[in-house]
Amino acid sequence: MKRFRDIPISAKLTLLMAGIAVTSVLAGFAAITALDKRVLSRELVKNITLIAKMYSEQCVADLAFNYPDEARQTLEKLSLMAEINHSAIYGKNGKLFAYYSRAGAYPTEVPPDISAAHAPRPQNGGALDIFEPMVYKGLNYGTLSINASTAELSRRISTKIKILGVLAVCITFLSLFISTLAQRLVSVPILKLAGLAREVAEAKDYSMRAGLDRGDEIGELAAGFDAMLSGLEARIRERDFAEEALRQAHNTLEVKVAARTEELKLANEELEAFNYSASHDLRAPIRRIDGFSALLELECAGTINANAKDYLARIRKGCIQMTTVVDDLLKLSRIMRQEIKFEKVDLSELAREAVRRLLEDEPGRAVQFEAAKSLYISGDAGLLGEVISNLLENAWKFTRKTENAVVEFGAAERGGETVYFVKDNGKGFDMKYSDKLFQPFQRLHSPDEYPGTGVGLSTVRRIVERHGGRIWAEAAEDKGAAFYFTVNSPKQAPL
Repeated sequence: MKRFRDIPISAKLTLLMAGIAVTSVLAGFAAITALDKRVLSRELVKNITLIAKMYSEQCVADLAFNYPDEARQTLEKLSLMAEINHSAIYGKNGKLFAYYSRAGAYPTEVPPDISAAHAPRPQNGGALDIFEPMVYKGLNYGTLSINASTAELSRRISTKIKILGVLAVCITFLSLFISTLAQRLVSVPILKLAGLAREVAEAKDYSMRAGLDRGDEIGELAAGFDAMLSGLEARIRERDFAEEALRQAHNTLEVKVAARTEELKLANEELEAFNYSASHDLRAPIRRIDGFSALLELECAGTINANAKDYLARIRKGCIQMTTVVDDLLKLSRIMRQEIKFEKVDLSELAREAVRRLLEDEPGRAVQFEAAKSLYISGDAGLLGEVISNLLENAWKFTRKTENAVVEFGAAERGGETVYFVKDNGKGFDMKYSDKLFQPFQRLHSPDEYPGTGVGLSTVRRIVERHGGRIWAEAAEDKGAAFYFTVNSPKQAPL
């Protein structure tokens, strides 16, 4: 069963207005009925009392001179009044002197005596008793009693109640009809607003309007609702315009990015091709210079002085260094061209192999090497081997002058991702120059102190980036360095 608050507003208004009207009618009719009953009762008492006074004056002489028959004949004239049941005259002693009784009236018997009473007193059985003292020249000779029926009073009241009841029913239906018309004036526009709100919410069409031209509060509500819809429509229009402009800008940007990407790709390809060609073409002249320098040193060993020999040694050393640079450039170019083959790779094993090669090259080095076990990732084994080798060679090189050198390879969790690292306690570097670390040919130390070409870390960065990762370093001078890198391959092989 629905609660009152869940009933439609039209039904609420009808019920409330009809309820108020019916309650008011019933209350009014009840008040009128009670008032009529009171007025009729007073009229009956007044009339019977007046009759009692008249007959007491007529019969007082009969009572005073003891003429009961004459008194009875006088009382029998009351038979003309249908509401009189019986009448009696009592002497001073309260004894019955004379009486009149209508046949079939209630009560059926006249009381034989009665105590003097000077006020009207209602009795049971639908009758009214009136007692009137019989006084002549200031002397009280007895009491006249009249018993009147209240049936006529009840009948008149009942008739009025019926008439009022019929009027109440008619007024109730009339109030329902009027309340229905009245509630339509209020509920119909409100229901229209509610339906419009529902349609707007479902269709997302903010161009709809209520269109209620009224001067009351409902008109103000409709005008406010239309103003709100106008505001929303304007905002939606602005949003659509902004989205379209953003979409066009996005499409234009995509075209520009694609064009720039293609230009950058072509430039990189040309640069790589030039790098490869230049590096390849430089090897032959460098070999000739080195070869002719060696022949010149061999054939003229007895005729040239020490300065000339030093010059030839420097030429040959430069050729060796240049060859190393060319080889590193060719390696970098090859790495950038090489297709990545994803497979299961054990970084720990790659680290141990790199350290074994370093120990073979320098068997006299005493370095404490620590490596975590079973660090498996998905990537290109050859390229990731270059990353591990370059980082460990750097650590190996920069701990050459450190007593109790320690080199460590491992992994740790940072920010929800696995970070791999190579740490050492060697020379280290000043962090303000860290932006130069991964640029080609950028060096933080003298080649005489720590030889190298400055291409290794650049190669490492390119490989890590091709695996979807990043690389960075943390260090302090004379306190060692730590290189960290991540691998987030877009195409993972099963581990």
